[in-house]
Amino acid sequence: MHSQTAASPSPRTADIYDLLSRANPDILTIAHRGLWSAAPENSLAAIRAAAELGVEFVEIDTQTTADGHLVVIHDKTLDRTTSAKGIVGASSFAAVRDARLRAGAGGDTAALTDERIPTLEEVLEEARGRVFVNIDTKFPHELPLVIAAVRRLGAEDHVIIKSDVEPESGSFPTLDADWFGSIPHMPMFLVRPGKFADDLRMIEPLRAPMVEVKFTDIADLAAGRDELERQNIRLWINTLDVSYNLDFNDSRAIQDPEGVWGALVAAGVGAIQTDTNVEFKQWLATRSGR
Repeated sequence: MHSQTAASPSPRTADIYDLLSRANPDILTIAHRGLWSAAPENSLAAIRAAAELGVEFVEIDTQTTADGHLVVIHDKTLDRTTSAKGIVGASSFAAVRDARLRAGAGGDTAALTDERIPTLEEVLEEARGRVFVNIDTKFPHELPLVIAAVRRLGAEDHVIIKSDVEPESGSFPTLDADWFGSIPHMPMFLVRPGKFADDLRMIEPLRAPMVEVKFTDIADLAAGRDELERQNIRLWINTLDVSYNLDFNDSRAIQDPEGVWGALVAAGVGAIQTDTNVEFKQWLATRSGR
């Protein structure tokens, strides 16, 4: 995988499997909770801003209210990102909807906006045809509700569902899920030192188009390149400051993009989730111009 190319598929028109295929040379951008540098995190405005920037994926978080509505918010509580207080899962949908979202990543000093917490269905409709959606289901037991919402909207080809796996366990309950094979799935796991290729071979039954991993040695990622190629798996890495993939994080990337993003791409990474999407896209543009 190399830099962006004019011949590569647009996120607005590509089949999700074509986009994820290693035959597509683009390095994909995932906007963490939407483009929250321009709008409240996980808001419809953040989804729109990410689409307008041209990212391929937005990552969003979903959980249910006390009365069973799937809403898009990361924290267990309303406190950080909204004008309200309380536990999302113990609050009614009406109470959650009444809260105003705070700007950006929230916090007590962040300004209140007119944006409200969206439902999962509203986010999927906002993103449809513009940007693909990676759904982080905050509580695994709520995944059937998420799957039902995706199916109800006919959004199976516009999302990717992720879940934790333990490659060496040999046990993958997802294989028995009634949605497996009809909705793209991304396994997530910690790379065992010196055993990334082995881990990839162990998860082959999952037929993953992409994997999200954490690592303790970047050399392990490069060592898995042949197996990634054989199975046609795209490699997703987070450079969020809270990801703790050594010092391969956004803060250092702003100062040394080649030392962070460039090193990851050289190791075979084909998708990067970041909180610094504007800077990352600018860096990708400089690579394509070389």
